[in-house]
Amino acid sequence: MRVWSPLVTAAVILAGVNAQLSVEIVEDDITEPFIGFSEAMNGPGPCNGYPEYKEMPINQGFYLGIHNAEINEISQALSDGIRYLDINLCKTQGSIVACSSDDGTPLEKTFESMLQEIFLFSRGYVQQFFIINIRSENVAEPVGTKELEAAIDDICKIHTEATAGTDEFVERECPFIYTRGKGPWPSIANIVEYFPEMAQWEGDGEVVGVRSKFMITKSDQITITPGYNAAYFTPAFWRSIHKVPVSSVDDLKANIRKECRIPAGGVALEAYFSNHDEFNYTPEIVEDILLSRKGCNLNDSPLNTFISLFSANVYKDQMPYLKELEKRMMDLNYAKWSGNYDLIKPSKFIKNEEKKVERDEL
Repeated sequence: MRVWSPLVTAAVILAGVNAQLSVEIVEDDITEPFIGFSEAMNGPGPCNGYPEYKEMPINQGFYLGIHNAEINEISQALSDGIRYLDINLCKTQGSIVACSSDDGTPLEKTFESMLQEIFLFSRGYVQQFFIINIRSENVAEPVGTKELEAAIDDICKIHTEATAGTDEFVERECPFIYTRGKGPWPSIANIVEYFPEMAQWEGDGEVVGVRSKFMITKSDQITITPGYNAAYFTPAFWRSIHKVPVSSVDDLKANIRKECRIPAGGVALEAYFSNHDEFNYTPEIVEDILLSRKGCNLNDSPLNTFISLFSANVYKDQMPYLKELEKRMMDLNYAKWSGNYDLIKPSKFIKNEEKKVERDEL
C-alpha cells in the first residue's frame, strides 16, 4: 500500500490553488511519491521582480507585508507578491498553532501547515527572497526558540530530501533559510544566486537546488530557551513604529516621524492599530503618513534612512496601489544606496497631489 506523505498532500492543495505551480508526482512501489517542480513561467521575476537592483543589500530593499498573516492563505499571499509575513503563534496541548492577536484564542491552522506552504513556495518559485516574523502576542503559552526550530527542521528535512541538487539535510542548517553572519548585509542576488552572466546548472530541463530563500525574525515575546543557541533567527534590519501603543492615524504619524529623523537604518510602516481596532487605510492616508511634515516627511529624511516595509492586516483591496508603492520605494531606496538621492515619485493614485519638500527646522 502506498502512503502519501504530508508533502504530497500540501503540494496537491497548493497546485489546486495556484495554477502557476506545476506539480509532477512520480510514484514508486518502494518509496514514497517524489515531487518535482517545473519552471514557474508566469511567476514573479528574479530578485522579487527587481533584477535591475540585484546588487542592493537586502536591508535596503522594500517589502510588502501582512500583519497577522496566519489568518490569510499564505501561499496565495506569497504568489501575490507579499514578501513579509508576520504571524502570531502559541502552544496548545503540546502543539504550535496560530493564535488570535486579539485574545490569544488558538486557531485551527498549525505552524506545520504554514511551513508547508512556505517551503512549497520556496521550491516552486525561482530566486525570491521573503521574511517571516514570528510573534507570541497576547497568548497564554508563548512559543520558544528551540521548539520553533525543531518544527522548522522537521518540515525542512522533507523538502530538502525532495529537492534535486541539494546536499543531505543537516539539523539547524536548513538550506532554504538565510541567516546573517558577520560582515555587511548581502545582496538579494547573492542570497538567491542570481548571476545571469554565468551559465546555470540545469538537470533534465529542470532548475535544480534551492530556488528561493527566506529569513526568520522574531518578537520579544518569543521565549529564549535556556542553554540553547538558536540557529535560524536573524535580527530585524528595520525599526518598528509600534514601540509605543498606536490607536490612531495621528499616533502612526507621530511614531514614524521620530524614526524617520534617525539618520540611519530602515523603518517599518506598520499600518494597523495596537488596540486591534479596524483600520481601513487608503492611498491618501499612507501618502500622508509618508510625506507630511507631521509624519515621516520622507522627502526630507536623512540619506541613510529609508522605509523597509509596509505591513497591514489586509492587502488585496489596495494591491494596485501597494505594487506601485513597492516600485516607488525600491527606486528611492536604490537611489539612496547608490548615492544618487532623489525625491520619491508621486503616486498616480492620488489626484492633483503635489507634495512639496517640507524642511524640518533645526
